[in-house]
Amino acid sequence: MHFFLISIVLQVLCIVHVFRTGRNTAWIMAIAFLPMVGILAYFIVEILPGLPRDRRVREARTKIADRMDPERRVREARDAAEFSDTAGNRIELGDALMARGRHTEALEAFRTAERLSPHADRTIGMRIAEAAYEAGRYTEALAAVDGLPETISRTEIDRRALLRAKVAEADGRAADALVIYRDIVDRVPGDEIRCRIAGILLAEGDKAGARKALREVEQRMKRTPPVTLKAAAEMYDWVKRTLAELR
Repeated sequence: MHFFLISIVLQVLCIVHVFRTGRNTAWIMAIAFLPMVGILAYFIVEILPGLPRDRRVREARTKIADRMDPERRVREARDAAEFSDTAGNRIELGDALMARGRHTEALEAFRTAERLSPHADRTIGMRIAEAAYEAGRYTEALAAVDGLPETISRTEIDRRALLRAKVAEADGRAADALVIYRDIVDRVPGDEIRCRIAGILLAEGDKAGARKALREVEQRMKRTPPVTLKAAAEMYDWVKRTLAELR
């Protein structure tokens, strides 16, 4: 009985796929009257060859490969940079190192990219600033931000402001950080800033203010895509734990 139901479901899925993708409708007869043979033949002939080009399949394959070999991206990027020492390849190496939490090495890769670049590049400069911050080199991070070319992009301006606020917070200048966070909180996507505001308020003993900020995050979580919640699971777990303690 279970085998029969599975066969029916597979037939329906394959027939729907035929119509949606504009495949030859002759497949419908084969799938309907030769269920298992038709389904298997359709999968091998029509579906399997296209899987390597499917974005979701590629992303899943990349995630599996990264779990099996976490240093794979770093190794491949380093090989590419050694073969052709270009700004682009050094940026790729820096990004791979940042993803692995190797911020000091990433900073050096980005600085090399900056030297190789034929002109001042805002994206490289911002990468240098963020890598320096993550490496705990706050003076270098601020110097990198201050050295960036002027921009009229609101997104870029807020991104720079966020980094300045994080440096101020790390330096113990919580009041300065709080002013910047409150200015940009409604323009910067995500909930990191709200959580940082809550953390500063908690440290200052303002439990009511922290509770209000965290409740806003809690409400936003209901509309946040699962993939985003999973990516920032540690932060959102902190929100839940802290709210439970404050109630």
